[in-house]
Parts: sequence; structure tokens; C-alpha cells
Amino acid sequence: MRGAYSAIYIVNVVFQSVLTLLMHIGGGLLLAWLLVEKCGLPSWLYAITILVGVLTGFFSMIKFILSTMNALNHIEKSQKSKRRKNGQNNEK
Repeated sequence: MRGAYSAIYIVNVVFQSVLTLLMHIGGGLLLAWLLVEKCGLPSWLYAITILVGVLTGFFSMIKFILSTMNALNHIEKSQKSKRRKNGQNNEK
């Protein structure tokens, strides 16, 4: 069961990372469309907002992955300390 849980956790992290990237790009496209269609600004604004969306998306994706890995390391350390503590209590 531990292997299946790990695989599902990895798929979840990858899915959320990709979704984070795509949401920033989609937000940039939506903003560009609104500014071009409704406000009459030039269409080169699409390129700028997509570029900003990609950059912020990658930044957010990397930040999410690093925080997830940090939380996972913290959980593993606490589980190891609990096992050590339970092992010492069982020996007495």
C-alpha cells in the first residue's frame, strides 16, 4: 500500500504543478484578451502577457514543488522520530 500511496502522491504533485503553470498562462491570456478586445490596446500585448504568465507560472510551480518537498521531508522526519521513540519504549 505504501508504494501505491507514493505513486498517487507524486501524480498529485505533478498535476498541481502543471495546473499552477497553466493557470498563470491562462490568466495572462484572459487579461490580454480583455485589454485588446474591450479597451482597444494593440495585439502585441498578447505576447507580453503570455511571457509574464509563463515566468510567474514557473516561479509559482517551483515554489510549490519546493514547499511540497519541504513538507514531505518534515513528515518523514517526524515519522522516523516516532518510530525511534516507540522502539525505545518497547525495549523497556
